[in-house]
Amino acid sequence: MLRRTFQLIPGVGPWKEKDLWARGIQTWDDFPESGVVLGQKLDGPARQRLHLAREALERRDLKGLAAMVPPREHWRLYPEFARDALYFDIETDGKQEQAPTVVGLFDDAGLRVFIQGRNMDELPEAMAERRLWVTFNGSCFDVPVLRDYFGKRFPTPDAHIDLRFVCRRLGMGGGLKELEDKLGLGRPPHMKGVNGWDAVLLWRAYLARGDVEALRFLVEYNLYDSFQLRSLMDKAYNRALDDLNLEAEPRVPVFDRGEVLYDVSRLILELGPTERDVRVLERVRAQDRELHQD
Repeated sequence: MLRRTFQLIPGVGPWKEKDLWARGIQTWDDFPESGVVLGQKLDGPARQRLHLAREALERRDLKGLAAMVPPREHWRLYPEFARDALYFDIETDGKQEQAPTVVGLFDDAGLRVFIQGRNMDELPEAMAERRLWVTFNGSCFDVPVLRDYFGKRFPTPDAHIDLRFVCRRLGMGGGLKELEDKLGLGRPPHMKGVNGWDAVLLWRAYLARGDVEALRFLVEYNLYDSFQLRSLMDKAYNRALDDLNLEAEPRVPVFDRGEVLYDVSRLILELGPTERDVRVLERVRAQDRELHQD
């Protein structure tokens, strides 16, 4: 799809791009080296731009290509750079100046979870390992929260695909869980109806009582928010090709989330109490004993 993208040429929008396709100029290599195509003033800069795009793709220069392709079309970068993709979601403490409590990352290396008070400080370096970020509403919420929290330590990706806006352009409105249900990506029964405020309550229960079971439920919820994004990205990409009537363009295989469910269970079971949690429990139990003695 990226090689079909002519909107990286200044002055070429969706209509002119479709016109080129209709005239048989399907890819960058089909753009004639001579003659009038877009107009005498546009053809020279267009050929130069396509030359730069070919070079950037050959170098795997995601940052350079993302600078050329309009942000609304960054979904087209996906198949070429899918192995560089990082899917992530955050939970916060629900306060006015929100701080991250749990952050789930999913990429080709698998699942990772970062928890406030445990390993959250390692998150910026982990996110910097991947050049293409995929989120749902992350450009409006997740990334600003993390950037405010980490400051200059927080990295900037070469490209960021926010599926909330990709899906909306495709006529698929609604929140992440609503879209999952519509697309056959529903969650297990115990995860149905769980929302962002529940995540805040689970975190507060963990802080107040060292309730590791509350933390485990919260982490499971967050990990689903993270790895489900890959299946949604695949489906949105294929839907976008359908929307453009590009029948000959290869579709991407939709990620089978069953591959990661074992890892979800493993990560959850590994979440035992920390020394701090034990101290919280000792304090709560002591308070309970005092209450009953009275």
